[in-house]
Amino acid sequence: MYLALIRKLGLTAGTLLAIVACGGGDGGYSTAGGGTGGTGVSYGSIAAFGSIVVNNVHFNVVNSAVTEDGVVRPSDDTDDKRGLKLGMVVEVAGTFDSDTTGTATTVTYRNNLIGPVTTMSPNPINVGGQSTIVAAGQTVLIDSQTVVATASTPADGNLNQSPYTTLPLAPGNVIEVSGLRDVTGHIHATRVEVRSIDLASFTSAGHEIEVKGTIASLGPVMNTFRIGELIVDYGSANTQDLPGGTPAVGQFVEVQGTSFDVMSNTLMATEVEPVEDEGFGATTSASKAEVEGFVTDVANFASQSQFKVGNQLVQTTVYTVFENGGPGGIAVGVKVEVDGSLAGATLTATKVSFK
Repeated sequence: MYLALIRKLGLTAGTLLAIVACGGGDGGYSTAGGGTGGTGVSYGSIAAFGSIVVNNVHFNVVNSAVTEDGVVRPSDDTDDKRGLKLGMVVEVAGTFDSDTTGTATTVTYRNNLIGPVTTMSPNPINVGGQSTIVAAGQTVLIDSQTVVATASTPADGNLNQSPYTTLPLAPGNVIEVSGLRDVTGHIHATRVEVRSIDLASFTSAGHEIEVKGTIASLGPVMNTFRIGELIVDYGSANTQDLPGGTPAVGQFVEVQGTSFDVMSNTLMATEVEPVEDEGFGATTSASKAEVEGFVTDVANFASQSQFKVGNQLVQTTVYTVFENGGPGGIAVGVKVEVDGSLAGATLTATKVSFK
């Protein structure tokens, strides 16, 4: 139920960062640590440009391969931001020259949804406030850290700041949302962009509604399933890429369609396909890995030193550095950034920062 990460890296276990044991044995946690360099991956929102800043690392993207929702930007792209925008959640793969600089080989962006706003609370939404939007059946949370933009806003622009008093969002608008899901499936938006004033204008221009998420249940009628509060009618959809060609509970999928009924909250799907859930994947290794997200599980592990961020398993050690808190602060719903090394399905943390 979390934003997808593409399992692109084929690095070997020999590239893993060595975690150096040192002193102690009292079961406490370290207050200092480090380590630089190596090949790795980083997953988080774009916080600034120069070229792009993700998880406090400045990545050069001039010669990188940038993919946006499956579309690869041309190699002769003259846009120095490569089509990327403030607040987008991306996966960066490349080299880390230091703890704060790197060079991206690939940058992958996939939105959480593109769809019509059905409800807003409060309405209108004020700058810097906390608000809840429902769009295409998905609950989207907006706060003072969310980048809000329109199609004409510069890539590094943000309307969610002074001197504006009301954000340009209204029921019926078609919005594109990028963010981080919590354990409930709610999307904590890092970016909300208004793509069209209404759905009719959006679809008449040849665009489709897109929703990515976990199939929560099948039914209530034949050939339907739910993602959040969205009912997906797949009776006429292309489902050939699904295992057995049939949707199943627990699958993380992308749904596309053009016909949406506001009253029943139903999308008539034209295609349903499996996509990767959030997490680096069991076959991926990297000497340096960084992930931003919400803690989704702390209870279902044999060790108290293990937890999940999104769908990513994290292992802490007595040498893990904790910033802005300690190990006792790890709880479901807490937002963190985890730095470490990746082997198989486990991110071994050298640092956990509470956000």
